[in-house]
Amino acid sequence: MAQLAISIQSVERRLRGGTQALLVRDSSGVPYVAKFVGNPQGTRTLINEWIVNRLLKHLRVSTPEIYPLRLQRKIPGDELLCFHIGNQTIPIQEGIHLGSRCPVDPSKKAIFDFLPRTLLNKVANLPDLLFALVFDKWVNQTDTRQAIFIRERSAADTPTPTLRTYLIDQGLCFGGSRWEFEELPLAGLFHDRSIYSSIDLEAVCHANVERIQQLSGECLFSTIEDLPEEWLQAEDRDELNRLLETLAKRRITLHDTVDRTLHRLQEAGIVTPTYATSRNLLALALILACIPSALAARAIVNIERTDVSNKAHRSLKRIQATGGEADFQITARTQAGELLCQRSLRIQAQKKATDIKTAGGTRRFTRCDYLLKISDSERTTKIQQRALLFIERT
Repeated sequence: MAQLAISIQSVERRLRGGTQALLVRDSSGVPYVAKFVGNPQGTRTLINEWIVNRLLKHLRVSTPEIYPLRLQRKIPGDELLCFHIGNQTIPIQEGIHLGSRCPVDPSKKAIFDFLPRTLLNKVANLPDLLFALVFDKWVNQTDTRQAIFIRERSAADTPTPTLRTYLIDQGLCFGGSRWEFEELPLAGLFHDRSIYSSIDLEAVCHANVERIQQLSGECLFSTIEDLPEEWLQAEDRDELNRLLETLAKRRITLHDTVDRTLHRLQEAGIVTPTYATSRNLLALALILACIPSALAARAIVNIERTDVSNKAHRSLKRIQATGGEADFQITARTQAGELLCQRSLRIQAQKKATDIKTAGGTRRFTRCDYLLKISDSERTTKIQQRALLFIERT
């Protein structure tokens, strides 16, 4: 059954983005981000928004409500109802378009499309952004993962304000207007890659795969039941059925797709490596060993690695693979050449098997804890570094 369209009563302003969306309001003053038939990215992007929104709702992931909007000309802001493509100005036609309801009124409350890294831990539903990593691989999101953030009223027992994120801009899923699926491991990532540095990222991702695999075929095909017919071309209905059948099949191999994505993330240095290379691990050890003395002396440090050879790298690879320990001697000097400190480093690795329960059963991971011991002529310091904790799927 088709959903009743909401009439646009006024157009307020243009918004950023390739679809050239507009901020509009209905007769009650409720704000919507409106995207229009014939936009520069293609009318199929409206269909993509509709389907993906319905899928996210089935999966209980935070995303704005969407509605069909009815546009009639000669309303306040009518002069904004056009597309600018190159040197051309193309009028937006009357009819049924797409509206994403703003969670709050932007004239009364701030909506952020960027959040400093220091505030990410204030986002109450941050796991939804991690879920998007898996979801976007499934639906072939070819755009950067877009999200907005809204400050929520704090509970009486939580004085620190919290934020909530909403996933937005799904038009370039399914390859945009092409309605194709391809392997793009580094597409669809959130702009701040630090959210992918969680030590249990792999376990979380595979648990999210299980959530997607639990969706029934009925749920998948229900996403187009109330799709506005005005958006469809003659061949689109058959193409949509083919697209949803392919989407259902992609769930079967989604674990493997996610593994390839995580591997590429690690290669690109975007997340803490699952298998830390000896050079990366040693670089972190050097910083931990020498920076405190440099800060105390207010000096810029040149680090001499007196025992960092191919043999040393092989030692680190060995303890990463099997556990054990490796020893290094470090000398740090100021830029003027003055001796700042000498350190002995011992890196110990302990590997532990961990069972993590997911909806599809129990999955086993190998956890590797690294303990860094720093010694100098005066004292020995033992530091437990959670930054040196890695999880490997077995």
